[in-house]
Amino acid sequence: MKNKGFTLMELLGVIVILAIIALITIPVTYNIIKTSREKAFVDTGYSIINAAKQTQTKNAGKNITLDLFINYTTKENIDKIELKGTLPDSGSFHIDENGKTELKLWSKKTNICITKSLEDKKIIINKELKQENCILISNGENNE
Repeated sequence: MKNKGFTLMELLGVIVILAIIALITIPVTYNIIKTSREKAFVDTGYSIINAAKQTQTKNAGKNITLDLFINYTTKENIDKIELKGTLPDSGSFHIDENGKTELKLWSKKTNICITKSLEDKKIIINKELKQENCILISNGENNE
């Protein structure tokens, strides 16, 4: 009578192969998740810019100041723009009366600061800035 089944060596071989596959795919998957979280946070920055510009457009003819400074660290002026989605954990945002924007926003989930100066067109991920330095000092001034 022949034995049907796998030997211990065959089972161990399959387990070793699966372990090697896991060792290769786990770091790759982690990097993909990390990159997608960073891109999502950059999208949050663009959402804040768009919401502020829409608010400026709505208030243009109502004698309401069009210069707006939002401090997410102290929660100052957060209710001035209508924004859906996740807010930054800290940082600040400024839009001047001409619609130019600057921001420094921090995400605890990704441990990154996104920045944009008045002259920049794109938001930049700045991994060197720590949370306490990821804030605009005041309207028009950057804290590097």
